[in-house]
Amino acid sequence: MANSNESKRRSLFCCHYARLGDVTEAARCAGYPPETAAADGAAILRQGCYRRMVETYRSVLQDNPAAVVRAGLERLAFGRTNDAVQLVLAEEMPSPEQIQGLDLFPVSSIKRDKNGGMEVHFFDRLKALASLYEYSGDADGKAAAHALLSALSGGTEADGE
Repeated sequence: MANSNESKRRSLFCCHYARLGDVTEAARCAGYPPETAAADGAAILRQGCYRRMVETYRSVLQDNPAAVVRAGLERLAFGRTNDAVQLVLAEEMPSPEQIQGLDLFPVSSIKRDKNGGMEVHFFDRLKALASLYEYSGDADGKAAAHALLSALSGGTEADGE
């Protein structure tokens, strides 16, 4: 039974990796501990059957670009901000390895001022939600991609017209 659960978790990793393209984040999403996520993900990808599974998932996503755009919008709209908050509240600067392990996808910019303070800007969740709602019907991939780019740039639909 444990082997079956591990097989399911590896399959879940492959799905997340195909969608996200980030080994560490995909492993964390699949339930691997943050401390070992990068190594666990790399170990999975060394096995040919899982590399083929990733390629299968990617081909499905590439056949449907709207699914990729939707996944990006969902990450912006519903993604966790815990890692960014952890970075802001840290008493000392994390190591490059620790920073590499952080999920900062929803962060649009980070600035440090002369006094050592930190300013973190997040992408607009409401714009991402509005874009998801607007394109939840039968929108084509081009319109959904425009919505993602608009949400990422902080612009509005009218800005591009």
